[in-house]
Amino acid sequence: MSSNESPLVPFEFEGLQVRVITDEKGQPWFVAADVCSVLGIGNPRQAMSRLDDDEKGVISTDTPGGEQVMTTVNEPGLYNLVIGSRKPEARRFKRWVTHEVLPTIRRTGRYAIPGALAALPAAQQDSVSALLLIGQAVAQVPGVKPGIAMAATLTCIQENTGLATETLRRALPAAEQPICSLNPTGLGQLLGMKAKDTNQHLAACGLQVRNQRGEWELTDAGRHWGEALPYCRQGHSGYQILWNPAVVDVVRELG
Repeated sequence: MSSNESPLVPFEFEGLQVRVITDEKGQPWFVAADVCSVLGIGNPRQAMSRLDDDEKGVISTDTPGGEQVMTTVNEPGLYNLVIGSRKPEARRFKRWVTHEVLPTIRRTGRYAIPGALAALPAAQQDSVSALLLIGQAVAQVPGVKPGIAMAATLTCIQENTGLATETLRRALPAAEQPICSLNPTGLGQLLGMKAKDTNQHLAACGLQVRNQRGEWELTDAGRHWGEALPYCRQGHSGYQILWNPAVVDVVRELG
């Protein structure tokens, strides 16, 4: 497979993750370990050895734990694995792949979450799809943290559609990473306080401090729970801190 691959995107089949990547020709390649897990194949290496060379491949992708090499299978290889599975879910899995995943990939170049987009008017569906693609592209820019790209994308979607963006997280490349997506107002709603009081509370917990410019800045402890997102409004640029929702429990405990 070449370097012109799409981001590795996680799907979900009956609660199990199945990751897929598309090559430069738009052909999908499924992570073999995920497929074998869904199909109940206990010895993936043995199963892969039975496939022809043109039915399997290898990719190298960045993960939170560093670069990881993964074995993949294309569509014919996937069907051969399905045939070799005795698990009852195999037939449902094949139908899910052929009736939902592959048609969506071939139509849009990626997997979207039909249920979340179907509730929107056509114009909003197009807007969300465009923003998701932008988020995927931004996440691939060297030096940009995927979590920041995702948070910015989700914020844009929410501001433009009012959609509950949590349902769209799996469509973005950082879906497995903790998402820092709450500004002080949103975090304050979870804590039952105003944004100003929330900032003071976060500071009292040692998670942020005021810098010399009077702006909030993450402390070392705060970097475990928040990320600084660059912004530019009305000629002023700076950083806005976005928080992981999980920080609520930390703030309540320390507070």
